[in-house]
Amino acid sequence: MREVKLNLEKYRGKWYARGFDAFGVAVRKSLRLDDHVTKHEASKALGAMESAMFINGGRDSSRLVKTTVNELIDLYVERGIRSGERSKVKAVENRWGRTPITEITEAKMLDWEREMLNNGLAPSSVRRYGSSLKAIANYGCKAKGIPLLNLPSIGAESQPRVLVIENEDRDKIMAEMPEDVRWFYTALAFTGARPTELIHLTWKDVNLQKNRMTLRSYKGMNGCKMERTIPYSAVVSNALNTLKRRFGGTREDYVFRMNNGKAFADFSDSTSAVRTRLYLAAKKAGYGTGLKHGITPYAFRHSFGTSAGEHRVVNPMVLSGYLGHKNVQTTKDNYFHGGVDDAEMLVQGLG
Repeated sequence: MREVKLNLEKYRGKWYARGFDAFGVAVRKSLRLDDHVTKHEASKALGAMESAMFINGGRDSSRLVKTTVNELIDLYVERGIRSGERSKVKAVENRWGRTPITEITEAKMLDWEREMLNNGLAPSSVRRYGSSLKAIANYGCKAKGIPLLNLPSIGAESQPRVLVIENEDRDKIMAEMPEDVRWFYTALAFTGARPTELIHLTWKDVNLQKNRMTLRSYKGMNGCKMERTIPYSAVVSNALNTLKRRFGGTREDYVFRMNNGKAFADFSDSTSAVRTRLYLAAKKAGYGTGLKHGITPYAFRHSFGTSAGEHRVVNPMVLSGYLGHKNVQTTKDNYFHGGVDDAEMLVQGLG
């Protein structure tokens, strides 16, 4: 893609921009300034037009003038979003809803970043809100057949989470769980799956004879579904077989459910449902909860990954595939707290 190249010219008593957009398409647009206005002022208007075209992916933004962020949000929500996205989408709507998308400039994005930081949000949270706006804009623009926006990233990456529950502490907490909750957390502790992957696990995804399960997540490019099939241990097999005997179920039925038969996936906020039950058990066992104390559903996955990563015989490529990471660097950064030199040797030459 080439640069936007516009020049000033006077035409029929007005200042005009004339040249080519980044795709070589001819541009001739009025700056809405009489030609008696100084060239300096006209140049500032020209710069603003070039900036708007840059944000619009290098194209003329006139097609986008009336499109608001709310329109793009409607399209984004209509395709289906996860429960964890709702709060971020709502924040984007509250801040940008009626704004024409051509008015979302880099300066305004940075103002939004400052507002959130001043309100006490962590840089990593600011980044997630910014990413949500970009995802909404990208999907909505594609759906409407209009050029993508060129939005800047705001906020900062969060530090790798070191949430490790020692086996003894894990067992004490799980001992305080009713059996229906314990089935879920047994699978979480001994597969390293993401909590949402197990919540939405169905019987068609489980091979009880070969002790394998197929997990699905939406961590792929542009929200595309990713799948991986993993083996599981005897302790997970016992939990799954118990669930099958207790509830039966068709291939389409969810695996993990409560004693009353209601699946965790059927809760309006399924992640909160399993998290709340973990916190109740942890408090009974005398533990604090949440990120501050390192007791969260995700900590069960992280503990599994860290235990595996600390064994020098574990290939980080294998562990990366098992955990469903898009690249091995994520696995190394988060789970290979020991044996890093060996991990480096194993991945040399991959490019």
